[in-house]
Amino acid sequence: MKVVIIFHSICGNTYLMAKAFQQAFKSKNVQAELYRVADDNLDKTAEIIAPAQDFLNDIKALPVATPQCMEVADLILMGSPTYFGNVSGQMKMFMDSTSSSWIKAKYVGKKLFAFASAGNSEGGGDLCLQAINIYGQHMGMLLVSVPSNIKPGVTVPAYGVLHYSGNGSIRPDLKKLAIEELVSYFCS
Repeated sequence: MKVVIIFHSICGNTYLMAKAFQQAFKSKNVQAELYRVADDNLDKTAEIIAPAQDFLNDIKALPVATPQCMEVADLILMGSPTYFGNVSGQMKMFMDSTSSSWIKAKYVGKKLFAFASAGNSEGGGDLCLQAINIYGQHMGMLLVSVPSNIKPGVTVPAYGVLHYSGNGSIRPDLKKLAIEELVSYFCS
């Protein structure tokens, strides 16, 4: 199985989630490649939003996703911060850039899993996850939902993994998000 993880991150929270997924896959000897979507404003944003400085250089060092990188994957994970109940503009621009792949049905049958961060539970994080899933449906992908029993005592939305970041400075509790359990599930 080959996994491609594509994310957009400003404050570093979706980056930390993406990186945790990649590390969990690698611990299972599964090839997992990490890509960021293009964002020409990362430096400018980091000047304004303090938490954005924490992982800025790590994020910028990663390769930028292209529609072609998804063509070779069996499983695609997409993650985005939540903006106004939707994916970020940069993630939406990446999704839109895959329109020629949609015409050619390049992603039909590939598995898709969503993850996101949102300021709080009223911030539309579930809608962001749904936007990623709707994108996958249009592309003919097979959506992978979170089983309700993935981690006893922990509630994870069926639409994907969701982290509440407050003002961006609350970092993901990777154990609580059940990332290792989800990767075991994906690999079974």
